[in-house]
Amino acid sequence: MAETFADVIDAIFAKLAVRYGAEWLRKWEGVDIAAVKADWGYELSGFGRDLEPLRYALRNLPDKCPNVQEFRAIARRMPPPEFKQLPAPKADQEKVAAEIAKQIGLKAALAPKGDMKDWARAIVKRAEAGDKFHPYTLKSARQALGMEGKMSWQ
Repeated sequence: MAETFADVIDAIFAKLAVRYGAEWLRKWEGVDIAAVKADWGYELSGFGRDLEPLRYALRNLPDKCPNVQEFRAIARRMPPPEFKQLPAPKADQEKVAAEIAKQIGLKAALAPKGDMKDWARAIVKRAEAGDKFHPYTLKSARQALGMEGKMSWQ
């Protein structure tokens, strides 16, 4: 049976009544206990999805009977859970070698073939054959081949 948050508040009140006895009961003397529980329910509603901080507060009660703000403050001081780091998985050496081989093959396939200035030679050759090019294109090809205007990288 799923418990409601009202059941959680009832359980907290029962625990506090056992721990503090008459001091707890006197605290609410003359006050409608349903209103007190509703107030505690409202103030602690932020813990509705994770009750562990409330359990922590019940395990770490102070000597003096707490009010709802003090109880909530204790719950908020719950340290975060500790998680142990898992060891890194061991690599399968066959798969690693296969992946490296793929990368080497891909690198070779993408590597430029021939001289990096073949584009410039093709443009100059076509221009000499009579093809028309924009002047900047022809100038760039001739500069790349060192045929005019030496560049610092040549």
